Amino acid sequence: MKKEFEFVKGQRFISQTEQELGLGKVEETNHRMVKLVFDAANENRIYAKDNAPISRIVFEIGDKVPAKTGWTLKVESIQKLNGLVIYQGLDDNGDDVLLPETEVADSIKLDRPSERMFSGHLDSNKWFNLRQLALTKRNDLQQNPLYGLLGCRTSLLKHQLYIASAVAKRFAPRVLLADEVGLGKTIEAGLIIHQQLLKNRAKRILIVVPESLTHQWMVEMLRRFNLHFSVYNEELCLGIEESTQFSSPFESSQLAIVPLQFLLDNDNRAQQLLATQWDLLVVDEAHHLEWSEQDISPEYQLIEGLANKIKGALLLTATPEQLGKKSHFARLRLLDANRFNRYEDFIKQEDNFQSTVNAIEVLRSEKAMTKTGAKNTAKMFDDEDDLQLIQDIFENKFEKTEKFAVKQMLIEKLLDQHGTGRLLFRNTRSAIKGFPKRKIHKDGLENPYDDASGQDIALQLTPELINHFDNWTKIDPRMQWLVEKINNYQSKKILLIASSKQTVLDIAESLRVKQGIHAAVFHEDLSLIERDKAAAWFADLEKGTQILLCSEIGSEGRNFQFSHHIIFFDLPFNPDLLEQRIGRLDRIGQESTIHIHVPYFKGTASEKLFKWYHQGLNAFTKTCPAAYAIFNQQKDQLSRLIMDGADEEEFMAFVETSKELTDQANQQFHKGRDRLLEYNSCRPFVADKILQDAEMQDDTSCLRFMHRMFDRYGINYEELRRNVELVTPGESQHTHFPGLIEDGMSITFDRETALANETLHYLSWEHPMVVEALDMIASGEKGNASLVALKNTGLPPSTIIIESLFNLHAPADADLQISRYLPTNSIRLIADEKLID
Repeated sequence: MKKEFEFVKGQRFISQTEQELGLGKVEETNHRMVKLVFDAANENRIYAKDNAPISRIVFEIGDKVPAKTGWTLKVESIQKLNGLVIYQGLDDNGDDVLLPETEVADSIKLDRPSERMFSGHLDSNKWFNLRQLALTKRNDLQQNPLYGLLGCRTSLLKHQLYIASAVAKRFAPRVLLADEVGLGKTIEAGLIIHQQLLKNRAKRILIVVPESLTHQWMVEMLRRFNLHFSVYNEELCLGIEESTQFSSPFESSQLAIVPLQFLLDNDNRAQQLLATQWDLLVVDEAHHLEWSEQDISPEYQLIEGLANKIKGALLLTATPEQLGKKSHFARLRLLDANRFNRYEDFIKQEDNFQSTVNAIEVLRSEKAMTKTGAKNTAKMFDDEDDLQLIQDIFENKFEKTEKFAVKQMLIEKLLDQHGTGRLLFRNTRSAIKGFPKRKIHKDGLENPYDDASGQDIALQLTPELINHFDNWTKIDPRMQWLVEKINNYQSKKILLIASSKQTVLDIAESLRVKQGIHAAVFHEDLSLIERDKAAAWFADLEKGTQILLCSEIGSEGRNFQFSHHIIFFDLPFNPDLLEQRIGRLDRIGQESTIHIHVPYFKGTASEKLFKWYHQGLNAFTKTCPAAYAIFNQQKDQLSRLIMDGADEEEFMAFVETSKELTDQANQQFHKGRDRLLEYNSCRPFVADKILQDAEMQDDTSCLRFMHRMFDRYGINYEELRRNVELVTPGESQHTHFPGLIEDGMSITFDRETALANETLHYLSWEHPMVVEALDMIASGEKGNASLVALKNTGLPPSTIIIESLFNLHAPADADLQISRYLPTNSIRLIADEKLID
């Protein structure tokens, strides 16, 4: 069998990593990309030509080739015409016929262990054992309900695993993720995307986000989930159109991130995106999509068009209480317009949930069930068996463990009746443990700049940028204040965030020249590799830098949880951005108090804004769910008071009004908390079991398997330090090894080590290198035929034992999801030469 790579429409190829797809056929090609159609599985794949994991299939004389119509040709000669192959030979009836390669059957088996055996092409027993292990492990992984959720660079957090497990196992899920800030909605979405891809429930993913979050999403998907998303803009679209023949530039990538504003500004691109086939839509900041029955915003209309066309949809949004029930209804309407078509009906349905909440509270209580409680709970059930169980609980007929299990079963039934139970997930900080305390450190400094009243607010908050003042670091007291902070916290890691990239660069230069302090710098113009180096330098506890200077955009998507001190060199004019800054350190699992340091200039916009944030919203020491709504309500008045330089008395009266609004909103949030939704978003009994299973599977089996793979394929590996290894190509390496970088790569198999150092490659059963290594050994021919001499077996001399491994796979259209019901299985048979077991 020959292999060549001259792409012509109609040629047949096979995927080296997905042989279960069968034979593919070239559908489209250009100088950069090639599109293959796999008719046996009803799948399409687009590959880059220079590294496509595909092999050209050309049969040889003597091969038996099946045709699509069911007959078989024995090849006697091969002709080539315009890059395509035509086989000539005898059919099943002995007639001389021709078979173009375009008519070869799509489902075909290419590896032939029996032929290798009889021709003497044998491998060592180590290869055979490795192949058996790979087949078994690959099949086990595909049947594991948590596969796709455990191998990412994420902590094993109960509420995230519960939501991801509940959603990702669905085909074309449509849900609203509405956790409070800091609970990891992006990670939940990433876990869902990751499992959907690994389980072949989705192939093409579209993420639509605000412009400012595109880089954060790209970094999160790459660093945590090893997913390479293309970030679309007009320049990229034009480049694709000039160099390819695709009808839409969005067809060139399976995984795409598209800024919402880019689509709103370019109707042609929006129409191209709508015309492209996608499996799953993800929309971040969905609460900014404005809708009312009388007025629908362009943003909402665009997302509605996508949501109506794409089968699966994940909407990431603020909590339902933050923007009101009507806004919440608008989000649900995007997911299921037939069910949520009238706001009035939705409100009536919500009002009926209180009786369900009361029944769950009775069942969750550890106190003895009262007669009234039993009576009211029984009203929620119709099944006679359930009613009897409630009566038995009331009469205390169960042992403690049995009673708990019965109560959990009844609670599960009630939760499944919840109106938005399968559509909406929302966890709150009050229900999730593990968040740190916050402590604010404020310092009022004298203002060295000219009066900026009347200037744009953004400039008033960053006076060093007014008139592009070059020597501002010489007169700005924040610089001396910063040096003192660095000296006072010499043993601590400090993260500084400023609004502007130029401000960050100026600070870094001043610290280097005047103080001899070499700071790491993060800003939006650095490449991903440069940011990785800066992050690694900052994370190094022994030789690393003490301080990392970040622009607003540059630090998005990064985890600096090992630091406990954050400096706001200036303040953003947006409470969401303020919370995002604090969120760089204030993450679940953070064990130390977060110290927030804020310098401001007395009598200026920065002091006023600090007072509004601190005394009006209490936004520094606690998360403020009401902040966005209050900001929208008071934004114009706040802007006027700051820009016009309002006196202290007038401004503090405004701050007091903000405080009253915040207190009222927080009280309303607490009263309006949908406790039924909280139970449903992280069912404790189920979530505990998922976490327990996840922790049990977080073992070292992947390390042992990959070491065997490295040994077999001639890959060098050596320990650099505890839990860290260096992997490099070896002199005896005899074939390409997937994912291995020519210059080598530092890897870890340990989750905590990977979380602490994002520059390391975290190898798990879900890492692309491991997945492709499993496919390579399981689908290739290496190890499929071996001959071994056994000693001291107790068997008669010259006994022949035949050990056979069969991998049963049911090929079918991917949309059928047949693997959920007929998973691939390995069967091992051992028989003697008489075929007796």
